Amino acid sequence: MSYISKRNIASMVAGIALIVAYIIYATDANAPAAENLRAWAAAILVFIVIGIGIQILVQIMFHIALAIGIAVKKELKEGCKQGDESVERIIKSEMVEDERIKIIELKASRAGYWFMGLGVAAAFMVIASGAETVAALHVLFGMSALASVAEGVAGIIYHERGVK
Repeated sequence: MSYISKRNIASMVAGIALIVAYIIYATDANAPAAENLRAWAAAILVFIVIGIGIQILVQIMFHIALAIGIAVKKELKEGCKQGDESVERIIKSEMVEDERIKIIELKASRAGYWFMGLGVAAAFMVIASGAETVAALHVLFGMSALASVAEGVAGIIYHERGVK
């Protein structure tokens, strides 16, 4: 599995954890009342900030684990010394982005935009159907999180199968 596919999986796990945490918060007895849009908007903003922080931490931990994994594999295969420049060279070669990777990322982001567009349309349908306005906020937040996961899945599929 490629470096980018592994990175996407790590990012998707963090996104799914955010979705689960939000669902737990939204269904909790201490959640704000449905009429209190200001409290829900503040809660969603807090979850967005938490999500950004989690994504940053996950990517840092992923890169550290990747570097350690490559160094351990190299040491087991060839018995390289600590601080060997070949390990750094392997890590840098794993992270190179070429035109194919950029095309894959563009195609994967298209999948995310489709989900986000569907989320906006679904939020308008929720409002038009006469449901609580907070339900539209839930739909928007949920679909934006699912868009991130869909983008990761599409990226993995394109990286592993190739792009046409």
